[in-house]
Amino acid sequence: MGGSGRGAVGDRYELVSLLATGGMGQVWRARDTLLDRPVAVKVLRSEFTGDTTFLARFRAEARHTAVLAHRNIAALHDYGEVAAGEAGPEHLAYLVMELVEGESLSDLLARERRLGVDRTLDVLQQTATALAAAHAAGVVHRDVKPANILVGTDGVVKITDFGIAWSASSVPLTQTGQVVGTAHYLSPEQAAGTKAGPASDVYALGMIGYECLAGRRAFDGDNSVQIALRQLRDAPDPLPDDVPENVRRLIARALLKDPAARFPDGAAFRDAVADVLAGRMLTPPPSDGGTRQFAAAVAGAARVVPARRRGTRLLAPVAALLAGAGIAVAGTQLLDSPMPSPPAAAQTRPSSVVLAADDFVGRPVGDVEAALGAMGLGVERVPQETAAQAPGLVTAVSPAGSVPRGTRVTVSFAVAPPPAPVPAPVPVPVPVPETPAAPSGGSVPAVSGEVVTVPAAGNDAVADDQQPSNGNGKGKGNAGGNGRGKANGRGQG
Repeated sequence: MGGSGRGAVGDRYELVSLLATGGMGQVWRARDTLLDRPVAVKVLRSEFTGDTTFLARFRAEARHTAVLAHRNIAALHDYGEVAAGEAGPEHLAYLVMELVEGESLSDLLARERRLGVDRTLDVLQQTATALAAAHAAGVVHRDVKPANILVGTDGVVKITDFGIAWSASSVPLTQTGQVVGTAHYLSPEQAAGTKAGPASDVYALGMIGYECLAGRRAFDGDNSVQIALRQLRDAPDPLPDDVPENVRRLIARALLKDPAARFPDGAAFRDAVADVLAGRMLTPPPSDGGTRQFAAAVAGAARVVPARRRGTRLLAPVAALLAGAGIAVAGTQLLDSPMPSPPAAAQTRPSSVVLAADDFVGRPVGDVEAALGAMGLGVERVPQETAAQAPGLVTAVSPAGSVPRGTRVTVSFAVAPPPAPVPAPVPVPVPVPETPAAPSGGSVPAVSGEVVTVPAAGNDAVADDQQPSNGNGKGKGNAGGNGRGKANGRGQG
């Protein structure tokens, strides 16, 4: 099959229905025909199978997940690749995962906005337990977010998608200083381009806890760059008044800018949640875990480059992120001033931009078109009939990755499928009245679908078409007699 068509993969997995579409691929509900069980099949988009970096990340996801066997981590069953020409014109790569009956935390939050304290603590505890298992195996997820957390109908929470995870034994898939992850849940050290560690996953989980309790994300912005800058320097607004103090302390410590001041890993976060549930008060987080302390922690690891105006400084990885997004910031006193200055025009404009499809999927198509236009890209809208996404929201953006300015980007957006056709009414046959028996000594009018003249008593019944009968007789009526007389009952029967 192709990367997006329904069919079968690996001569074993029969695709049943599309579950989700992401920046790198699609996830299908499928059936393992060999073991006769339901599974989830994640298929890498065909446009990425020729990209060595994307393909390496996909393979890394398989390796990282394969070493993690835990109740709160979606299990990996199989991995496969099909070379171009074997089953179609495209190189195909796919993961076969445990099928979790339920929904993603992102879908749950989109529907309910706030989860309440008890449900939030339950999600945090189970997710932290999964991260504890990953961290114990030397794996850092690096992209913990609601879309990667599945809430089963049985209440079991499972974390998935280790596509950009890092482990001590893995080959680096990113360059030094490259920013990876999703901006809304990106730790400050990741935004600064320094190495992610278990505490980076803790920060992301703290962001998720904040969102569950507040009904909104801690930081928002017009683009990923603005959000990443806020992760580096801003403190979230206070949680709602109905959140207990001990829960506030839990989230506040997880969101400290300095990773050394947070819970060090998933196990510590899990234990802290257990303390909250048991009524044991947590130690208040330090009040000085802000921008200046974090700046001192990363000063030796992140190169600082001068901006246009004197006295301003910008961390190099964020500067690269700005350039990749087609945005230049001059006068951003990232490490010294309390608030960033407004963007200013760039002296030189990069020849290409970096597109992350996940930044656009789920947003209104008009907003995405405006954002891409501001980045120097053309847009071609492509409607996609689907009930999986609200009409008008973007379902896919292609191409992704490094894209030259002037490129025409295909933006697929959801439109409601046409209503099912109303079935045509089933014709009801009209009953044909039975021919009454002939009275003794009388005649029976013939019924042949033609006009029949009913004779007066004693006269013959003659059909207007004057066709011979279907019987063996040679008379002129339609009655099937054997005699040679007319069909008036006077034949020999």
